[in-house]
Amino acid sequence: GMGACAGRRGGASLGLLALAFAFALSEAGAASALRSHATRHPYLVGRSGRQPPRLAGHGALCTSHSGAPRALVRAASDPDRDLGGEEEKSFKDNLIDFVREFVPTLLICLAIRFFIVEPRYIPSLSMFPSFEVGDQLAVEKVSKLYAPIQRHDVIVFRPPGLFWELSGKPQDNDALIKRVVAIGGDTVEVKGGTLFVNGEAQEEPFIAEQPDYVMPRTSVPEGYVFVLGDNRNHSFDSHFWGPVPVKNVIGKAVFKYWPPWRAALVTADAVA
Repeated sequence: GMGACAGRRGGASLGLLALAFAFALSEAGAASALRSHATRHPYLVGRSGRQPPRLAGHGALCTSHSGAPRALVRAASDPDRDLGGEEEKSFKDNLIDFVREFVPTLLICLAIRFFIVEPRYIPSLSMFPSFEVGDQLAVEKVSKLYAPIQRHDVIVFRPPGLFWELSGKPQDNDALIKRVVAIGGDTVEVKGGTLFVNGEAQEEPFIAEQPDYVMPRTSVPEGYVFVLGDNRNHSFDSHFWGPVPVKNVIGKAVFKYWPPWRAALVTADAVA
């Protein structure tokens, strides 16, 4: 499995935001319509299930002293009154209210989504047992700006060019999720079923099984990280296509929130 953390849940989240945006606008329009046509449609029922006051002849409450509905009295007394203008003004008022109340909230949500944290989902078993297919994660995007990436961090990143060449896939916006095993200046090697970093054997309680391949000692350049999937024998990772530029890192996986019974923090050593 390539372990692409692609198709990010951002698509779904943006879709939900768009749906909320459309719903809010429809609510504003519905409110405008109810206010504009309340006297014309006395039997409209709101969300509370209560009927509005009825017109004369139906237990009217909103009437003039003459007994005729007030709205009808006003219309009769002012033949030049533009009812359509009132409806248009009401719609504008509701549109202004909508912009004031919902657009700032939408912009805040989008800012959080693009600059602070974003949802991602797991489409393969390359990070098993830490993550299973369908797991959804929160990926924070801020700490990389002030703190260096550490060994054992689980990161989401854009793959390097060699990934696309070896996979035969057309380059797109796919992202991968892997665990950092070595950082710039380290040497990394796999032999005898064990990962060695700077010549020292690594204890890795989070992997599915010991690697059954051999990888000669490799130096990680400064400004790069070396990443492997926790499912070592079923992961298309740095032991195929080399280290990843730090500039390609999107963020760190910090919390697995779905499914709820598997919710857990993502720590440097495992998923707690």
